[in-house]
Amino acid sequence: MVVLLTFNKCSTPADVYFLTEKDLDNCVTERILRNRYYDPLISSDSDEEERENIDWDKIFEKKKDNEKQGRVYVPALHSLPPYPKISALTSQQHYQCLKVLCQENPHIMPSFFIHRPTKLDLKVFEQVKETYANEQKEYIDWVKGLWATNHCIRALRPKPSVEMVYEAEFKVTANMMQSFPKTYHLVGQIPLEIANGNCEIIHLKDLQTVNISELPEIRYPDDIKSKFSIFKPYNVPEPCYKHPCRFVLPGEKSMTTLPLAEIHRELAQYAGEHGAQFVAAEGALRSLVRTDRRWALPLTVCSTIGVDGDESNVIVLGNEFSLNREPACVRTYKAFKHLLENALKQPSTGALSSREQDAQGSLETSFEDESEDGSTADSEDEQRLVIDTGDMDTDKERDENELASPKRSRRSEGADSGGGGGGGGGDQPQPANDELGVYSCTCDESSSARPPPCSFRKWQINNKTHKEVHNIVVHCEHRVRHGSQEVVLEPIPEYQIDVGASLQAAPTRAALLLALLLRRDAAALLNVRVEGPTGDVVCAEQLSTEQLSTQQPSSQQPSSQQPSSQQPSSQQPTCPRRDVGNTLGCVLSQLTGLLPGHYVLKHEPEHGRNALLLAAGAGGGGGGALGRGARLELQFDCAQLAEQDEAGVARTPPTLAPILLPYHKYRKILPCAFTPFQNQVAREPRKPVARQKTPPQAIQLHGASEEGAATRKWPKKKRNRSQRKKKTPKTDY
Repeated sequence: MVVLLTFNKCSTPADVYFLTEKDLDNCVTERILRNRYYDPLISSDSDEEERENIDWDKIFEKKKDNEKQGRVYVPALHSLPPYPKISALTSQQHYQCLKVLCQENPHIMPSFFIHRPTKLDLKVFEQVKETYANEQKEYIDWVKGLWATNHCIRALRPKPSVEMVYEAEFKVTANMMQSFPKTYHLVGQIPLEIANGNCEIIHLKDLQTVNISELPEIRYPDDIKSKFSIFKPYNVPEPCYKHPCRFVLPGEKSMTTLPLAEIHRELAQYAGEHGAQFVAAEGALRSLVRTDRRWALPLTVCSTIGVDGDESNVIVLGNEFSLNREPACVRTYKAFKHLLENALKQPSTGALSSREQDAQGSLETSFEDESEDGSTADSEDEQRLVIDTGDMDTDKERDENELASPKRSRRSEGADSGGGGGGGGGDQPQPANDELGVYSCTCDESSSARPPPCSFRKWQINNKTHKEVHNIVVHCEHRVRHGSQEVVLEPIPEYQIDVGASLQAAPTRAALLLALLLRRDAAALLNVRVEGPTGDVVCAEQLSTEQLSTQQPSSQQPSSQQPSSQQPSSQQPTCPRRDVGNTLGCVLSQLTGLLPGHYVLKHEPEHGRNALLLAAGAGGGGGGALGRGARLELQFDCAQLAEQDEAGVARTPPTLAPILLPYHKYRKILPCAFTPFQNQVAREPRKPVARQKTPPQAIQLHGASEEGAATRKWPKKKRNRSQRKKKTPKTDY
């Protein structure tokens, strides 16, 4: 009885069957028998069963997330290079020194944790400083040999997207320069530096400012946790015959339709009204500082009348241009500037699309409406102006022809004028015969329908050495921002990222410092290292004006660790601001006194710290030692290389620097040092066993004859069985 009572008090769980009726209805066997399973080849008459939609993307993403869980993405992580030897420092010393570098560079892979350095680590870092410096020299010499054998080909073969962007910008620049004269002759040589000069750049007045909050915001690549490439869809600009220059004149809101020569005259008049003798684009001043590469600048001297009625000459400097196809490294750098900006703005394009459409709509209507200051844009009658050749159609027929093939004429005109259209003598490029004189607009089909906003500031360059003062108006383009601060993007193409990072040249750093100074120290520089062959972003570093001016060229290397003999003296300026001011003061002083006309200021690396000044016109055929640049023809040809030996230009390896990269932190090794692990040293290939092989019978020779000739040893002729002698058996007698 006690057992029965205990059994009744215990609660038993509900019966759970292995198979239920629902499971039987949904089993495959039942569906096959009833022919009610979902098969796209067999249609079922009954719609009782609804199709279950399976989200396979969600399932595979969950599977990938499970696989990636616990893994860390390391940008530019490649296979180990063939280290020839083991490092002089132990693995423990590598890790202790690495902790010091990681503390000074917190922007490098911040999600990967490494302990902070202790006092013992700092002491070890100082002790091995000399040993590490000697190993850096040996490592860099070894990497130079790899450049000639393996890495050089990476720089000589840019991606098709790089070539496409460069060619598009080349065509736009060629179309912009059509209004300039075609022939120039050498008139003099201008130095780009002053011996013991002391020039100072002083800001005087803001003539026109830009609201930074209206600029497009970029995605800051501070912690890259997945692959991020700059090779993304990019709408390349096309040459526009209606707007040959993508520029907005000061005081206007719409893009101008004037050619470059007329824009220079308008800018000269604007500078004369504000008491300045020079007008320059930001890109022109940055080119003057960069003496390590070739450039050519359009220069115009215009006669203007000031506010007081006095006549004066104003010198206008435009952005650089190139007549021929530049070397592969330069093409990659120029294309990366556009691709990087496009890739970093990519996430925010959706939010700004409506704003861009409104801006584009206002841009189209502004060409037809009159502005508030009384200046009128092109009216419908002015847009319809044509040149009567005697066989023109009526207005109705011409409208039908234009509507039939408008895009074809635009594309063909852009293609014809981009490559070698500089040989003509007209001021404006002539469209096809069916639309003679009708300038069509292709800005609405490109990504650059609206140029970036431009600011105008008045500066003074005070030359204390020669007691000269030059007033100059500088116009700068403002492109992107990060938060509430403007950002100047600078890509650094890397071709040897698997062995180290390249050093940013001193002239490039001086040009970037000038770009920040012209923005009155309100902007920041964002150096982005991009892998050249793949376009993957490796790391980014944000620098202010003070950091850029006080930092050594090898930016991520402590000053105590950098030996004095490793960097040449030209790459360690004592005062970068003073050097930039000396260059600008010297150039403006040399250009003062030029007669009105068109000029070209040309520089090549072999000229050193000098530039050639060429004036429009045939001139004389002299030139002396400068005979190579004594004559210049503005004939743009993107197919012809500026350097005949492009491989020779790329034969010079980039300079490596001990800069910390993400994979250094991941592998726990120091930059510009050999590996401390024995298993990562390249093994020498096993030598084959030396075997004595008999030479072929055809080349076996007898001993030399008396005359010194060699006779061939012929094989003995085999006998038949019948010709063989029969052996007689030996008998013992």
